[in-house]
Amino acid sequence: MIILSLKTYKESTGEVAIKLLSCVKKISEETGVKIVPAVQPTDIYRVKKELGIEVWAQHMDPIEPGKNMGWLSPYALKEAGATGVVINHSEHKMSDDMVKKTLDKAKEYRFANVIIGFNLEMIIKFDSWGPDFVSYEKEDMIGTGVSMLTQEAENIKKLVAVLKNPLIIGAGISTGEDTKQAVKLGAKGAILASGFVLAKDPEAKLRELAEGFKS
Repeated sequence: MIILSLKTYKESTGEVAIKLLSCVKKISEETGVKIVPAVQPTDIYRVKKELGIEVWAQHMDPIEPGKNMGWLSPYALKEAGATGVVINHSEHKMSDDMVKKTLDKAKEYRFANVIIGFNLEMIIKFDSWGPDFVSYEKEDMIGTGVSMLTQEAENIKKLVAVLKNPLIIGAGISTGEDTKQAVKLGAKGAILASGFVLAKDPEAKLRELAEGFKS
């Protein structure tokens, strides 16, 4: 599984996001690898309608519709066409209490979900709450283009041995060799942003990343 975090780059916003993601369905079908973009809330409806692919939200707040000006409700995300959510990204951190409340709300709305943690203790705690996926991202390596896999290989193996839910690897994932190595270590997927969004040829890069899961 590949989760594409589009963040708020100009290169992944609005109409440009449609062009960027137009290859997702084709590559997923060619390789058999599930590929899910996590897009900005303003683009969820557009991507879902124009491309007909699964779309996740980058964040949501554990609220119900009502007097919540400026917050992001799961109800609104559902109505827009989102079917999943990323929880606790390093660029939008939440307290443990809010992570738990958001996960509970995601389950209530039947959103697929991944919780991101930044050390082994966090990952193990989040895993005990029963998310669909947990993601390990070494925070100081996010967006560097340098994979954390080499220096964290032993820790990843330790996590795979004890986790009840599938592990997603992030932080610096940018090549097919990275995804291949993640699979060898026992991970079930990868989450990345700039490695895809800012690639010279995003379609070729996504195909390379997906092929890594087949090796």
